[in-house]
Amino acid sequence: MAQHTLVHFVRRVKTSARVRDYLTVWVVVLLMSGQGFRHLLGLPAYGVLCALTVAAVAVAFHSTRRKLDVPFLIAAFVGLAALSVLWSATRTVSALAVVVLLVTTYIAVATVRGASSGRFLELLFRGFQISLFLGLAFEVAVALIIRKPVLPLFRDLSSIEGVDDGVAAIEWSENLLLSGGPIQGFVGNRNPFGTIALFAAVLAVVLWLEGRIKRADAWVTVAAASAVHLLTLSATVTVSILFLGGLMIAAFAIRAVREPLKRPLSFMTLAFTAVAGVLTIKFRDEIFGMVDRGPDATNRTAIWEAVVQFAAQRPEGWGYVGYWPVWEHPYSSISEEANKFAAHSHNAYLDAWLQLGLVGLALLLVMVVVLFGSMWRLVERAGRTDTYIPIAWALLTAALVLQALTESRLLVEGGWFLLVALYCTGPQLFKLTIVDPELVHSAAAIEAPPGPNPSEPRE
Repeated sequence: MAQHTLVHFVRRVKTSARVRDYLTVWVVVLLMSGQGFRHLLGLPAYGVLCALTVAAVAVAFHSTRRKLDVPFLIAAFVGLAALSVLWSATRTVSALAVVVLLVTTYIAVATVRGASSGRFLELLFRGFQISLFLGLAFEVAVALIIRKPVLPLFRDLSSIEGVDDGVAAIEWSENLLLSGGPIQGFVGNRNPFGTIALFAAVLAVVLWLEGRIKRADAWVTVAAASAVHLLTLSATVTVSILFLGGLMIAAFAIRAVREPLKRPLSFMTLAFTAVAGVLTIKFRDEIFGMVDRGPDATNRTAIWEAVVQFAAQRPEGWGYVGYWPVWEHPYSSISEEANKFAAHSHNAYLDAWLQLGLVGLALLLVMVVVLFGSMWRLVERAGRTDTYIPIAWALLTAALVLQALTESRLLVEGGWFLLVALYCTGPQLFKLTIVDPELVHSAAAIEAPPGPNPSEPRE
């Protein structure tokens, strides 16, 4: 009887669209707030939670197995990471990190293939929205109930030699909500928390324009995201907001003009963006000063210089590790050189160079250029009455690219998940010459069910 019940439950999970939706939202929350769950549960329990999640995804998304075609550049990057185990300076860590990378890639591809592109954006939005409000609720609880800084409940790395002092100094929440911040949210870091707020706000606006969520839903989310930004004052997010705001204005202008003017206006936008990027670097002292941050990006410059020094020593890279095993060389030596504890390069491109060498850096750069180019070409071709969904794709891609300048999370957890998901969602640049024009003009084309059983009713 029990066996029959279990079989019936598994079959129901396999055929339930609602279960797949819930799982997709949960995956986004888990990957975007992974550090918070590690603080709450500890590494062993967190590992079990992740394993159960992967198993649930494998069962619920079994129908997508035939459609798990991974884009070439994504597969090449993951393949290079796997090969790097052979020459890695930390082979055991690299082997484990590659397994995690493979699993994250699988989850991203499976969840994307399990829903239409528009529906996946809705689920992505819900995951960001829950992560946003979870972070705010956590900080409110700390401020009103606990009333003092909170350390991680579990600090598994504190027993590893050479890490004790650095980890012991990390506070999950500094209890600064009532003081005006900066707050760190459930994720325990103000920069990722600010980025979560940015992602949620972008999708809230686009999905409201698309008519997929109600106005109250959108503006409550935007208001909460704005509050989080003011309470985190992440310099990276501040700069990203300025760039994304410019891209959104340009996108609407391109949609409004006639066909002969679209491409020139698009090129002008990209050229202006490039110039703005150069000016941002040139006047970084003033820009960081506006948000009370040092011109060295809060001691990141010293880390970058040390990373470049060690990356140049091995053109093939030191081996893919994701987050650094800070007790091993060269990562311990980088912290010593920079005179600052660091678990990653605080720059995804430098981290790709350090871990996977020049080939890894080239693959990552080509990947983000192709991805943004693909999304922006769809924006460029759209008219006044066309779907807004490609705008969301382009803005999320741009936000990821910008975040990667000061954080390395593009290569791990939520950052990698989102990169792969976006890459699998829209057409690639090299296919745009033969893409169905209806993809640009009609939400119905984007909504074409990807699964093998399109007649299946949604529960």
